[in-house]
Amino acid sequence: MPFEKVSIKEILDKELSNQEVSYHFNQVKKEYELIEQIVLVRKKLNITQSELAKKANVSQQAISRLENEKHIPNMDTLLRIVDGLGLKLVLQER
Repeated sequence: MPFEKVSIKEILDKELSNQEVSYHFNQVKKEYELIEQIVLVRKKLNITQSELAKKANVSQQAISRLENEKHIPNMDTLLRIVDGLGLKLVLQER
């Protein structure tokens, strides 16, 4: 029996038409975008996870878990990591 062709885009569009699903999807998307930016900056600065961990006063495992999207840190840890990268967290209007 042949497999039925499935369109991920159609499934996603259908699911995102639900307001609650859409809200949670967008929240998670923001988290992943933030993680991506943190990793890009660390690599741009050419520092290792261990070096960032020392600068941020967190464990290397905390950096690894964040970068591998295994765990979203609490606000204190996130701010330490941002500080360790020499960055400032800024809120701006959309």
